[in-house]
Amino acid sequence: MASRIRYNPQQQRRVLAVALAQPSTATPRASVVGFRGSCKTLPTTYSPVPHQLRLLSTSQSWRQIEPPQPQPVHPQPELAPQPKKRSRVWKIIGYGSLLLFGAVFGLGFRAIVSPPPPLVPGSELDLMETKIIHRQAENLKIVQELQADPAWESWDAYETLSPEHRAQHISAGAMAGSKGIGGYHRVFYNKDTGECVSVIFFGPATTGWPGVVHGGCLATLLDESCGRAAFKKWGGRSGLTANLKLNYVSTTNATKFYVIRVKPRSDDELPEKERGKSHYKIFLDASIHDAKTGKATVVAEALFVGGKGKSGKGGLTVSGLADQGENARF
Repeated sequence: MASRIRYNPQQQRRVLAVALAQPSTATPRASVVGFRGSCKTLPTTYSPVPHQLRLLSTSQSWRQIEPPQPQPVHPQPELAPQPKKRSRVWKIIGYGSLLLFGAVFGLGFRAIVSPPPPLVPGSELDLMETKIIHRQAENLKIVQELQADPAWESWDAYETLSPEHRAQHISAGAMAGSKGIGGYHRVFYNKDTGECVSVIFFGPATTGWPGVVHGGCLATLLDESCGRAAFKKWGGRSGLTANLKLNYVSTTNATKFYVIRVKPRSDDELPEKERGKSHYKIFLDASIHDAKTGKATVVAEALFVGGKGKSGKGGLTVSGLADQGENARF
């Protein structure tokens, strides 16, 4: 028989508090029945049921007392950082930059798509623009080399044309001025080889597609350059274009310097049946190159007839140039 221990009311409360505080699953099962002013003994046996006690001051049946469960801790949501307010000064700077960029881009685009009308040739503004272009041309390597070589003589294109002749000349008249081809057009001629080199600046008024020199303008200048070389080869006698074949290799851009090279073919470069006819028939090779990079943009072949004529006694003459002979510069 299990031994019994006698507890007074104060001890009973202490035993109950200790039993509730113990974490073990094997908690003493105390059968305690208490009455006012007296106390009975409690057994010291253990029950496998965890935390089962009988209240001292009541006659309630056994009940399960669960240990307190830990409350879940919910993390506090992090507040998103508030964006810093931009100062009014930076807003003004940003809007002003966008406005400036739009204005510059718009004006540049308009100048390319719809360029302003060209300056009147010979006007004060046109002459000022021509001087600026001439200073830029003097820094070109090709110009410096040709001017330093005594084998080459040079002159400004259409230098000896009369005012009447200039008025009806497409290059010296209609395309004159700094916005055309009159900004810079220098001709270099080698008498020993018959080669003719022209350094030319294409102004914005020579374009067809925006920013690109018109193919007709290029063909006109190639035809004219070949005729110039033939004229000098024939000693001041003129001729006509019999054949001109062009191959546009790449675009020729406006507001840039280009070099037009023309060289007559020698008899050794001609078929046997065409040899010995240079007094009235000249075959020429021509091309247009970028003055800085040397990239070819147009390649051409031409045949000019005239000179002294087939008999060697006649030939064509040009009014205003016939009396100048070999000294004519156009």
